[in-house]
Amino acid sequence: MPRRLRHILRKELTQMFRDRATFGLMVVTPVLQLLIYGYVATLDVKSIPLLVCDLSRTQESRSLVERFTTSGYFDVLAGVDSVNRIDPFLDQGRARMALVIPENYARRLKTGRTASVQLIVDGTNSNTATIALSYAGTIVAEAGAEVAFERFRREGARVERVLVEPEARVWYNPDLKSINYMVPGVICVLLLQVLTPLTSMNIVREKERGTIEQLRVTPIRPGEMILGKTLPGVIVGYFNVMVVLLVGKFWFGVPVRGSLLTLALSAGLFILSSLALGLFISTLADTQQQALFTATFFMIPNILLSGFMFPISSMPRAMQYFTLLIPMRYFLVIVRGIFLKGIGLEHLWPHILALAVFGGVLLTLSILRFGKAG
Repeated sequence: MPRRLRHILRKELTQMFRDRATFGLMVVTPVLQLLIYGYVATLDVKSIPLLVCDLSRTQESRSLVERFTTSGYFDVLAGVDSVNRIDPFLDQGRARMALVIPENYARRLKTGRTASVQLIVDGTNSNTATIALSYAGTIVAEAGAEVAFERFRREGARVERVLVEPEARVWYNPDLKSINYMVPGVICVLLLQVLTPLTSMNIVREKERGTIEQLRVTPIRPGEMILGKTLPGVIVGYFNVMVVLLVGKFWFGVPVRGSLLTLALSAGLFILSSLALGLFISTLADTQQQALFTATFFMIPNILLSGFMFPISSMPRAMQYFTLLIPMRYFLVIVRGIFLKGIGLEHLWPHILALAVFGGVLLTLSILRFGKAG
C-alpha cells in the first residue's frame, strides 16, 4: 500500500473511532436493526385478539370456540352476550375479529341442516384481515367436516373422514418463519443505511472545515484521496455483515446454507455501490445536513422498491421495470438465495454481474463528478 494512502487511511480510521456518533452508527445500528426486525417487524400473524359472542351457549358452540382457542392463531377474549356490544371492541382496537354464533347453531346441526356463524373482522390492515379470515375459515371448515362425519357415523353410513388429503412440502423455510426471510434483508438495509450517509457526511465534513482544500494542494492524487476516504467504509460494511451473520445464525437460528465466499464477494460489490452513492451525494451537498437529507432521498426508494418488504411482482408493471435500476434488488436476491436456498454462482451470477456493473458505473460517475467539483 502506498505510503500516502496509508496515512490517509490511518487518519480516517482514527477520526472514525474518535467520533462517537460515527462509532455508534457503526456498532449500535446493526444490533438495533436486528432486534427490531427480529422481534418487532415480523410478518407472522398470530395472537389475533378474537371476541366471541356465543348466543347458542351449547356444547356444540363451546366446542367451536375451543378450536379457536387451541389453534395458536387467536387470543380469545372474554365473550359478550349481545351483538350490539361488539362495535366498541373493534372501534377501540381491543379486538381484531369477532365470532358470532347464532342462537339456533346447535339446533340446526342436530337436525342435519346447515348452520352459519358470522365473522366480523377489522379490515384496517388488509393483510392481517385476509390472513385472519383464512385462519378462521379453515377452523370453521374443519369443525363442519367433523360434525358431518359424526352425523354420518351415527346414521351407520360407511364414510371416509378425508377423501383428498393434500401433502404440502415447504422448501427453504419449512417452519415459515418470517425472521428467516427478514434477517438476510437486514444486511442489505444496513449496508445502504450506514455506508451511504457515512461516506457522504465524512467528505462533506471536510468541506465544512476547509480541510478538503488543504488535501487537494498536497501531492496526494485524487484517486488516492477517494480510496483513502472509502476504504474505512469497506471495513465498516464487512463488520456489519459479520455482526448480522453471527447474531442471525446463533441468536435467531437463521440458516446459512450457501457459500460464505459468494456472500463476501457479492457484499463487497454492494458495499462498492453504497460507497459510490455516498461519494456522489458528497459532490451535491455543501453541508452535512444537506448530505443527510439527500442520502435519505436516495435510500427510501432503494429500500421500498428492492423487494425487501413488498414483493416486486405485486407492484405496477412500470414500477417493476424501474426496480431494475435498484442495486439493492439484486443483492437481496443473492443474500436470500445464499441464506435460505443454498444456491451458488451457477444461479446467482446474473445478479452478481448486475451489482458489478452498477458499482462500476456509480463509482466512475462519482469520481468524475468529484473531480469536477474540485
